[in-house]
Amino acid sequence: MDRTGKYTVVDACNDHGAITLREYPRNGTLYVVEYDDSEVETELSDLEVGSVVELDLRRAGRRGNAWCAEAARPVETG
Repeated sequence: MDRTGKYTVVDACNDHGAITLREYPRNGTLYVVEYDDSEVETELSDLEVGSVVELDLRRAGRRGNAWCAEAARPVETG
């Protein structure tokens, strides 16, 4: 299942390359644990907690709520 939407950074990228996001403006939580390429990974790893980003995601294997980011676009909220 693929999905596109806006997400708020809850926990910034950790040492394992994972980032915790919340659906914007809803509250569903998901975890990005893989990236299509280093450009997308760099874009997400530079985001601070509270940042909003629009992402194209696909499920990362059979892992529950783990996702692979295919594309990232920062969103201005202010």
